[in-house]
Amino acid sequence: MFIRKKVLLTGLLSSSLLMAPALAHTPIEGLLADAPSNWGKWGEDDQVGALNYLDSDQVMRGIQAVQSGQTYTLQLPMTHGVGPVFPGRVPTMHFMSQDEGLYSTDKLEALPGGVKYSDDAVFMYLQGTTHVDALGHAWYGDKVYNNNSADSTVHGHDAVDVGVLGEKGVVGHGVLLDVGRYAGNEVNRLAPGSCIHLDDLLNTAEAQDVSLQKRDILLIRTGSMGRYYSDQPDAEWDAMTEPGLCYSEELVQWIYDMEIPFIAADNLAVELVPQEIDGQDYVIPLHGVLMRDLGVVLSELYWLDDLADSSAADGQYNFLFTAAPLKMKRGSGSPVNPIAIK
Repeated sequence: MFIRKKVLLTGLLSSSLLMAPALAHTPIEGLLADAPSNWGKWGEDDQVGALNYLDSDQVMRGIQAVQSGQTYTLQLPMTHGVGPVFPGRVPTMHFMSQDEGLYSTDKLEALPGGVKYSDDAVFMYLQGTTHVDALGHAWYGDKVYNNNSADSTVHGHDAVDVGVLGEKGVVGHGVLLDVGRYAGNEVNRLAPGSCIHLDDLLNTAEAQDVSLQKRDILLIRTGSMGRYYSDQPDAEWDAMTEPGLCYSEELVQWIYDMEIPFIAADNLAVELVPQEIDGQDYVIPLHGVLMRDLGVVLSELYWLDDLADSSAADGQYNFLFTAAPLKMKRGSGSPVNPIAIK
């Protein structure tokens, strides 16, 4: 299933698209001046944002969605030197620190009684595989979520770090929106550079005969990871052009009104990375408004193709969803292996 013939160290590629001056530039504060906000909604000390919506009722609603007990794990494989990553990062580097080679060359003796064991280590970006972003991971101006100073990110997050999300955990009623399949092309995935708008989400739900409810956990399938692991002629993958959500006031207001706690996608950033809005150039604007202003948790680089195939076959697009970020204190993100149970 997961085959990548060519090792792509995309993190070492030029990130000139990110660094080049925009043709037209307006500070994001102007774009988001009238955006809704959840600051203070759960108190001035709140650390988990919209995950507060995931109360016991939402857990039970997720459990009630389970019909067959089919289980789908949604993490990408963590393979040495291979993996889709944001420019500036490198894929996971996996090293054996102890193995049979040490024993067979007499550099290490077996334990008393003869037992041997292996050991290993990794170097990785905490957002270098399927992961959850801390609410303090992205911001604009001099404040991160819930009016915390941006200085709180220096040398590790003193506020709204991923560790508090690990303490909370994510459990609730999940819904897959298979926008890639709804697009209707032969490979069931969106073309590079495609924007997903609010109407696309709502039309996909209607096509799937899904009624979206308040506090649903949204999983959005674009087909991006299927392209990354594919050898098909159209499968050229680029971190900067993979399809995703695009900013609009209507989309942000809908997410706010629907009290959406958590959005995951099978692409690099949930949203399309570079976006043109009203003739201005922006990079990941939804990270700004969703994380900083609304406290919505974003989770990226999911493997959704198997779940999507199953849902297309049986018509069930809702499930119990659970994800437990590592309790990485002061961290900006955490690897995660999310689970959908149908």
